[in-house]
Amino acid sequence: MTHLDIANGSAMAILCGITILIVLLQPVLFIIAAVRRAKELNMPKEELKEAAVSSAVFSVIPSLPIIISYLILVPSLGRYFPWLRLSVVGSAVYETMAANMAAEAFGLESITVPNIPADVFVCIVFVVTVGILGGNIFNMLFLKTYDKRVEAIKGKNAMLVPLITTAMFLGLYGTMAAPYITDFANLPAITAILAAGIAALALGQAAKRFKKLKEFTFPLSMIVGMLASCVVNAMIV
Repeated sequence: MTHLDIANGSAMAILCGITILIVLLQPVLFIIAAVRRAKELNMPKEELKEAAVSSAVFSVIPSLPIIISYLILVPSLGRYFPWLRLSVVGSAVYETMAANMAAEAFGLESITVPNIPADVFVCIVFVVTVGILGGNIFNMLFLKTYDKRVEAIKGKNAMLVPLITTAMFLGLYGTMAAPYITDFANLPAITAILAAGIAALALGQAAKRFKKLKEFTFPLSMIVGMLASCVVNAMIV
């Protein structure tokens, strides 16, 4: 039995499907609560329909990079586990990075090797799942305290908070991107970074004229980067 037999098996499908159904239940409850509140406020049905349509439209394009990321992870992690991970919390960058770190810890080159031992695959699934819980647990325990401290800092020096948070995000992104930016032998990765960066700058300029484009700048730049990477990879192969 290979790891893909487990990843694409009925047991994995059932476990992932149950979790995703629970997640899907949440927006249904939110919609019901929102409709009830709208009726209490006597909001016109036209406004409700307009809000529903605009929300649906603004959800489609940002979801495209997630679908592409899912298709990228399927050959390595199977059909169901990437579906679960990208439907709940996480991202393609995190899933790939955490899975590769776990695979390398067991002596594998990466998650792209053809046959991963079953026990190693289970450990990869465990690492990827548990690793993402850190942020959620932190929010549950310390978010209120963190918000209070941020508000206290804002009261003393409002300019300091944006500087601190920007520095934190730059450090985070720099740490996650460094292995790919410095790997000059990996032309598809370098191409994806450059193409996405150029697209983000171009779309950012265009968004100054077309205001609605601002909401789609990030997902569209990701799609451009992915497509450019696929083209380069096809040329190399």
